[in-house]
Amino acid sequence: MANWLNVLREKNELATVLGKKIPRMLAHESLSLEQMSELYKFLESHAHSMEEIRSEMEGEDLPESYYQVAEDLDLIFTDLAASAAERLRDMRAGPTGPCTG
Repeated sequence: MANWLNVLREKNELATVLGKKIPRMLAHESLSLEQMSELYKFLESHAHSMEEIRSEMEGEDLPESYYQVAEDLDLIFTDLAASAAERLRDMRAGPTGPCTG
């Protein structure tokens, strides 16, 4: 049995740091497509990890607050990954501007 309190604390610490840093990183114009792709993969792996943690926790008799924290963390990582995916999509689409046809 995992020590869910420690797992959630570690994920919370990471989410706090990433929640502050990722928006600034996404705003950097100098971020390369390769860097953006790696950032997206990193965030997506943490979002997937939180889904797995929530799934594993379902079989445990834990305080309701643990489940709520896990759900909140899942949403944070999912939102960060979605933001990175959007920026990656925009970068792959290339610069857009007015058509001068």
